[in-house]
Amino acid sequence: MEPQTYRPSSRYLAKLFLLITIIAMAVMAGGLLLSWPIGNDDGPEAAQTVIWIFLLADLVWYVPALLLVGPYYRSLKYEIHDDEVIVYVGIWTKSIKHVPFRTVTNLKTNRDIFDRWFFDLGSLNVQTAGMSGKTGAEESLVGLPDVQEVYELVRSRLRRYRGAMAPTAAGEESDSGTGTLAAILTEVRAIRSAVDKRDT
Repeated sequence: MEPQTYRPSSRYLAKLFLLITIIAMAVMAGGLLLSWPIGNDDGPEAAQTVIWIFLLADLVWYVPALLLVGPYYRSLKYEIHDDEVIVYVGIWTKSIKHVPFRTVTNLKTNRDIFDRWFFDLGSLNVQTAGMSGKTGAEESLVGLPDVQEVYELVRSRLRRYRGAMAPTAAGEESDSGTGTLAAILTEVRAIRSAVDKRDT
């Protein structure tokens, strides 16, 4: 099958602008709150100094963030293949991340409060065996306008991939599986018997 290509919605770009603006406003609000007790103790000049420091600190990261968020958004691209998911991202250094289906352990859709209430977006998190026991995902396909459609596509291709990798002779699989389980059970009984004899 041909790979399916997806890009984040333009609403995701608006979400990024909103998030960095909220952070900048929160930093300024912190500066204003901090300047109030300082102004009471040391005078209005000290309060103004604190406000200017917070304003300059805010501008140092906010302006570059505003300039870089567009190129970052445009660099995002996702490809769903028959045997893997590929994520392209990067402004100066381009990153291409392959997530083979043989390593995928879980798929999870995520829609935060901004996604649900304001932008109608979602993210697909692809968890792999290498990430088990850790929080987060190996890769996230963010800013998807129809995250459920992408989830269903990845899930169906993952099932098809795993079905193709399974043994073709179901009888052989079940016979060998039963034989293996019987051998393990016999071994466990022998170990238990040896431990019981040692303890008595």
